[in-house]
Amino acid sequence: MITPEWRPLAHEAGLASYSLRGGLASLRKANYADPHVYYCGFFQYTIGLERIMKLTLIVDYVAQNGNFPSNQQYTKKYGHKLTDLLAGIADVRNRLDPSAHVWELPDTDLTDAAISFLSDFAIGARYYNIDVLTGKEKTQDPVERWFTEVGKLLISKRKRPWRNTEWAQNLDTHMGRVSSIRFESEDGSPIHGFAAAAQAANESEYVAKEGTFLCARIARHAISILLARSDQVSHSVTFPYFIEFFYLFTMDDAYLKRQKSFTA
Repeated sequence: MITPEWRPLAHEAGLASYSLRGGLASLRKANYADPHVYYCGFFQYTIGLERIMKLTLIVDYVAQNGNFPSNQQYTKKYGHKLTDLLAGIADVRNRLDPSAHVWELPDTDLTDAAISFLSDFAIGARYYNIDVLTGKEKTQDPVERWFTEVGKLLISKRKRPWRNTEWAQNLDTHMGRVSSIRFESEDGSPIHGFAAAAQAANESEYVAKEGTFLCARIARHAISILLARSDQVSHSVTFPYFIEFFYLFTMDDAYLKRQKSFTA
């Protein structure tokens, strides 16, 4: 039976799923030559992750009380602070049965760096470009900060050698005087020459893949808590089958890491 609450629950789950998958797809395609793709990714992903965690808190309230919260400030007290919301769903996890299947967060250093950045982006850094244009006190460019605080951390953990760029060095030798490359890497460093561009492309691709995987694992953790907690709600309350919206995020690491479009 479709209850008055069923429809907004389903709509919210659908919106969160679509936002998460769209954000991850953008982050997977992001590179130094198209920084706007990063912004699209951060924007959609943070919206999706925030809504997942707030939905989890509402489900937790129903599981504890048998009814939906009547106070409109119940989840609004968190605002856009993803750091606080992550702590909130950690508390929900403590009320789960020990046998409940919950996907773990990535390594603490990676999770902390990513969530700190994403929370600040959701709170205000998403307006960075508008703020610059309107004279607000300047902060660090979100793309630069992501690459500096998260991307460089991911790169430091890389064990495989980079793709060979000798061909680009040869181009610099033979064409350096008659050609010009003017770009900036994600961290704001100038890119001059074919060899620098080739290495920047290597790093962009690596951070796109590993950064997207990192964000997908954080989302999967939150979603697994939502699914497990919804299973504990009394049958007197009708919930949608949340797994239908988030089936992609029930998959293992190998599957998530292969994703590029996140349309499944």
